[in-house]
Parts: sequence; C-alpha cells; structure tokens
Amino acid sequence: MLEIDLQAVLKTVCPRVVMGVAPSGTKTPYITWQHIGGDPLIFLDNAQADKRNALIQINAYHSTGLAALQLLQVVQAALLASTSKFVARPLSEPIAAPDDADAVQGFLQTVSITGAR
Repeated sequence: MLEIDLQAVLKTVCPRVVMGVAPSGTKTPYITWQHIGGDPLIFLDNAQADKRNALIQINAYHSTGLAALQLLQVVQAALLASTSKFVARPLSEPIAAPDDADAVQGFLQTVSITGAR
C-alpha cells in the first residue's frame, strides 16, 4: 500500500514520522504528511488500476528553518530513490511553514506519488 511504503521511506530519514498533525511538544526533528488529493487511476471500462496516485504534502520540522529545509531535501532525495516502492515527483519547491503554534521551524513540499493500491 502506498501509505505504508511512504511511511517506511520517511522513517529511513527521521525516526519521528506522523500522518496528519504531530502532537504538541513533539521533539524535533520530525516529519508529518497528509493526503491533499490525487488523480484516480481508472480504466475506460471503469476498472481500477493496480496503482494509485496521491498528492502528499510532506512537512519537515527542525530546530531552525535551515535545518528543516535540509531535512526536507533529504526526504526528497529518499523519495526519488525509492523507485522499487513507488514513483515520486515533487510538484513544488519547498515552502517555509512553521508548525501551527509558530513554535517550531518547518518547510513543506507537495509530492505526487504513484504506488501500490
């Protein structure tokens, strides 16, 4: 499943990975991710493909903005190298994005991932 493979790849970069929002007080560095859409892969006979496409927003948080950006760059490299699990394509350059409480520095990036159903 695409989400299980994604979680496994992200954990090779950072041990703290959360789908959705991390609990307040989570120790940095950490990564969060969430679905923000995607393109359904449906054939002309209405059968579903054996793959799925998802737009995933990946957020990297660290002690400084520069460290968060560097963490996200390592994430991107890991995703692009994981061709045995899925195909990942960044759709944007990283965007500065502190956590919801403005307490932790972060960067986010949107990635299109096509992987196992």
